Amino acid sequence: MGYFLYFSAETWTLLVTLITLLFVYAYWPYGTFKKMGIPGPKPVPFFGTMLAYRKGFTTFDEICFKKYGPTWGIFDGRQPVLCITDPAMIKTVLIKECYSLFTNRRNFRLNGPLYDAVTIEVSAPLLWTSSMFGIMKRHSVNLLTSMKKKVDKDEPLELKEFFGPYSMAIVTSTSFSVDIDSLNNPSDPFVTNIKKMLKFDLFNPLLLIISFFPFLGPVFEKMEFSFFPKSVTYFFYTAMQKIKSNRETSKQKVFLSVRVFVYVHQHNQKYNQYILIHMSTYRVEWISFS
Repeated sequence: MGYFLYFSAETWTLLVTLITLLFVYAYWPYGTFKKMGIPGPKPVPFFGTMLAYRKGFTTFDEICFKKYGPTWGIFDGRQPVLCITDPAMIKTVLIKECYSLFTNRRNFRLNGPLYDAVTIEVSAPLLWTSSMFGIMKRHSVNLLTSMKKKVDKDEPLELKEFFGPYSMAIVTSTSFSVDIDSLNNPSDPFVTNIKKMLKFDLFNPLLLIISFFPFLGPVFEKMEFSFFPKSVTYFFYTAMQKIKSNRETSKQKVFLSVRVFVYVHQHNQKYNQYILIHMSTYRVEWISFS
């Protein structure tokens, strides 16, 4: 302890300056919503309100809604995030002014026309009502069959054990144009790789570093760091190439998302960033049944 007393004046000056700058950096963004008069949970330096996610995403949202009303502000690390539940305001953000004021927001580094193309194609399969209905009907039969086996044995039903895989099967079929039976075949490569991709670790070192120091994001991108294991992103890329090749030589319809996926990669974009968008959409479906 006495060793620190022998530091030179220059060293002490540097230490005090560094600590002061770190303190200012840690607290700088957290007055954003207070200045606007928007309520919200109190952020923790560097983490923001991310630690509250340990309660569960939906649970945290419900707590905030009950406490602060239809509008509140949170912080993902140092990034301010405005949460709204008013339908009219949501319509304005997502539809009326989506391409004028709210472009390139939380877009996982897909900007401009490419972002527009990808986000449109992510939702494109949902517009194919006839195809969606056929897929849901087929997997619904598997769902009922699996549940009936439990009922016949007079065993209790854990609904999330059935509706989770059911949701996965439908979303995977519509998104990737691949027919899987996740209810009866949980070891299917698509199922196992999707689970690996959706496994969320709040304390992932890369996630924490980018949350604490967002300006390092482009540096990590140049170094080709990813939130996902390379084996997983490579699996989906090769799978998409194979699916695209098979559909081009057959008369079977292919969902547009497959073509856009390959297009993104061929234009030297980070293909795992597109997977991130696609899987983020899917994650909402999965959480709702978990």
